[in-house]
Amino acid sequence: MTRSQMIETVARKTGFTEAQVETTMDAMFDQIADCLRADEKVTIAGFGRFEMRPRKPKAYTNPKTKVSSRLESTSIPGFKASGRFKQKLEAGKDEKTEEAV
Repeated sequence: MTRSQMIETVARKTGFTEAQVETTMDAMFDQIADCLRADEKVTIAGFGRFEMRPRKPKAYTNPKTKVSSRLESTSIPGFKASGRFKQKLEAGKDEKTEEAV
């Protein structure tokens, strides 16, 4: 699903305009990014947790030039789904399996 498809679907389900949904989504994503930049975790009950995860330094070789270099340690954003969200996903799999039979 693309961003525009998601906006369209949420607008249809909620009765909001696509512009309202887009503005709301942008504000949510911006807030999550601001919190991660400040090294804060963002927990959305029933959905999951966003957090910055440390990455260790590592050596690599450019396959084209054969030059070895080193990547410094950094942090990357990560997401961990909540138990309730995982249950919803599993329930959806079970329903699809039953429909196929």
